[in-house]
Amino acid sequence: MHTLKTYERISGQLVNRAKSHFFLHSNAFKTTCDRIRKYTGFYQKEAPISYLGCPIFLGRPKIVHFSDIINKVVNRITGWQPRMLSYGGKVVLIKYVLQSLPIHILSATTPPSTTIKQIQQIMADFFWGWRNDKKKYHWASWKNLSFPYSEGGIGVKLMKDV
Repeated sequence: MHTLKTYERISGQLVNRAKSHFFLHSNAFKTTCDRIRKYTGFYQKEAPISYLGCPIFLGRPKIVHFSDIINKVVNRITGWQPRMLSYGGKVVLIKYVLQSLPIHILSATTPPSTTIKQIQQIMADFFWGWRNDKKKYHWASWKNLSFPYSEGGIGVKLMKDV
């Protein structure tokens, strides 16, 4: 607590106890947890937690830890009308909106390759579209579409290269 009080005094900023949390190992004694909660006023959370939009977890990364970013991409697409957009319009939305969503997480952590593939699949499905709630045929692979215009692609980046 001394460190937090010193920080508050020097910076002039106050720590919001309602938004602050701590987490302990699952083998920690309950009395230790109760003491920390009573002394700091913070609530205990279980891993995984999110800090500045990035998941903090114990062990190796799992798809469930990165479900928030997948949901962000899906939610952004559901607000658009893909049938009303040309392929050029879809390319612009993919390049400048959808591919910018996971940049922070991809630069701060290393998600499983399945997560990256899932995001790319969602983008490919959006690009090619749907008919009667069925995906249309994908005439080219996403890897081929990622080439520059001069080489026959549409210039989108592969998520593993971001």
